[in-house]
Amino acid sequence: MQTETIDQSNTKLSAIDRALAAAKARKASAEAAGFTTPTVPASKPKAKAAAAPKAEKKPKKEAADDRAARKAQLTAERLARRAEKAAAEAAAKAERAAAREAKREAKRAAAAAAAAGKGPAHMKKVEKARAKCPPMNEAATRLFNEATANFSAEQLDAIAQHILVHNRATATIRATQLEPLPLGSTVKITGGDRKYIGVTGKVVASQRLRAKVKVPGTDKLVYIYNGEAEVVEARKSVA
Repeated sequence: MQTETIDQSNTKLSAIDRALAAAKARKASAEAAGFTTPTVPASKPKAKAAAAPKAEKKPKKEAADDRAARKAQLTAERLARRAEKAAAEAAAKAERAAAREAKREAKRAAAAAAAAGKGPAHMKKVEKARAKCPPMNEAATRLFNEATANFSAEQLDAIAQHILVHNRATATIRATQLEPLPLGSTVKITGGDRKYIGVTGKVVASQRLRAKVKVPGTDKLVYIYNGEAEVVEARKSVA
């Protein structure tokens, strides 16, 4: 058994020796014929890709100056926006003021035109007093127009005063011929102050010539002659 193992080993070694010898023979033949076994060059280490050049850092002072310039620019832009906004607001305010002034001017012009059609403002009271005057008949109107056309203002004033005194004298004489107005009776005013003619009131004081009448809606007593009112309802006697 041992002898067989040794024989197999020797056989294997012989085969290897023969293969090596054959390889050497082929190499020698190739060298003799001018052929050489190409050799694989050693791989060179790959060159690293060139790194991008780093940006050159700015000096600290230059960077600070850039920041200051940027800040100044932003401030200037902000101030410019504020100024633009203020200018727009001022323009809008001026436009509104102009519109208000134009409206007021239009009102003043309209008022002036209306006043021009009605006459001077100080004549309003005169016209109001004229409207309160009692109406005149045709003969009285003709006499009034003739007097105002032919007499001076001084003479017209004298005529007016004489007429007032004449009317007062006439009312006094008429009052002496009449009975005093009954105290407490309801009367209708027919003479005196134009404002109270046609108004009904109550007699609160009665004398020989004059009487005082309480008119609803006013605290002032109306002072009239006895002949300037007519009894509407006599005072009721208490049983």
